[in-house]
Amino acid sequence: MNNGSLPMNQDSNPMTTASFPIIRTERLQLDQLTKRDRIPLFNIFSDPAVIEHYDVERFQDISEADKLVEYFDARFESDTGIRWAIRDPHTKVLLGTCGYTNWNRYDHSAVIGYELAKDSWGKGYAFEAVKAIVDFIFADSFHFYVNRIEALILPSNQASEKLVTKIGFSFEGTLRGKCYWNNDFHDMNMFGLIRHDRR
Repeated sequence: MNNGSLPMNQDSNPMTTASFPIIRTERLQLDQLTKRDRIPLFNIFSDPAVIEHYDVERFQDISEADKLVEYFDARFESDTGIRWAIRDPHTKVLLGTCGYTNWNRYDHSAVIGYELAKDSWGKGYAFEAVKAIVDFIFADSFHFYVNRIEALILPSNQASEKLVTKIGFSFEGTLRGKCYWNNDFHDMNMFGLIRHDRR
């Protein structure tokens, strides 16, 4: 148990000295995305329903899926974030992704993100995956002390707001004109979870 002080592993070697962490939950396996996932990944990010509330532009070409995998790999290798594939543990089918788009060991914070293929909605998979990665980053075994997790959510995305609130995040305000895509600026609602507020 932590007593609130920074743990001794604060300055230990980054995650990249170890293999990519695999997380198993009751119904899911979270592991590394690869270019073998390019087709289902493209299908997710080219689906208008999936990206309706997402701060990305709709994929138009399969090469964009390859570039996304490369981007996530670079985040892990540089120890600036991590993204897991969300899979059915039996079929290994890609259901979506989740992870930390970035983290900052100096202010002990991280920004979370996730999405699911439309045919996986309404089954509780996103909650199960997000709760697992929150537990992962707040664990004493994580390679630096994380005090705060942030989630930036479009005001129209009520399902995502309900999900993070159920996990324990609190609404902290609206960042006006925070993000730009599809030739327009968009407000984002900020939700935060502080370590001592966990449920």
